[in-house]
Amino acid sequence: MKSETRDYFDMLLHRLCTDFGEAKGAAIAHTITEELGGLRLSFPHRQRMLRETRDMRMRARFQGDNYDELAADFGLSPRQVRNIIKKGKENG
Repeated sequence: MKSETRDYFDMLLHRLCTDFGEAKGAAIAHTITEELGGLRLSFPHRQRMLRETRDMRMRARFQGDNYDELAADFGLSPRQVRNIIKKGKENG
């Protein structure tokens, strides 16, 4: 494992052990390396994941014309809501 990659893995292991306890954290890290070891992965930034989750929730609540309601609920402009709904339709 390259030095930088190893450093990131060590930070992840420390975080897992801190958040879930030593045994569970180590087990989670072991499972990750067992399943994904050797692969090159790129994870999305947290903000992007949150935005995608918000957009899915918004599309699920869309009722054909409630742009203003969704805009108020999600803290966006009606135009932003329209764009998000349109993008969802284009992507299936």
